[in-house]
Amino acid sequence: MTVENWTIEKALKTGAEMELESYNLYTKTAETVKFPGAKKLLSEIAEDEKRHRNYFLKGLEDPANIQTRTLHEKIPDLKITDQLVNVPLDADADYQTILIFAAQREKATHDFYVQIARKFKEEEWGKMFNNFATEELRHKYLLEKEYDDVVLAEN
Repeated sequence: MTVENWTIEKALKTGAEMELESYNLYTKTAETVKFPGAKKLLSEIAEDEKRHRNYFLKGLEDPANIQTRTLHEKIPDLKITDQLVNVPLDADADYQTILIFAAQREKATHDFYVQIARKFKEEEWGKMFNNFATEELRHKYLLEKEYDDVVLAEN
């Protein structure tokens, strides 16, 4: 996806849509998953996605009043799911498939936010999108750690 001609409004709308899709995925999955720890993890990530979406929607309402902070967090990228086959998610997906799909989705969202941050690097928006990229990488890390702890431990 090329973003070179995008406006900040288009970036914010796209980000809000992506965050809503992620929120719905994690909320739905948290309702059906068997492991209490997984339910907690997915619910926490869902709340982060909801907060991200609300931030983007606020930015659309009043772009001049957006506030950013700088995250200095160093998040390791485990890359566990990077080489796995992308599988579509359906109603019958097992927990392993959901974790793979979600981690790969977080990577794609991270990469998108990095691309948008570069586009707006001379503005506060660039810093904001870099922060969201870091948060999405953190989600990927948590999902891959869960995958490693639960799925790989069973095999």
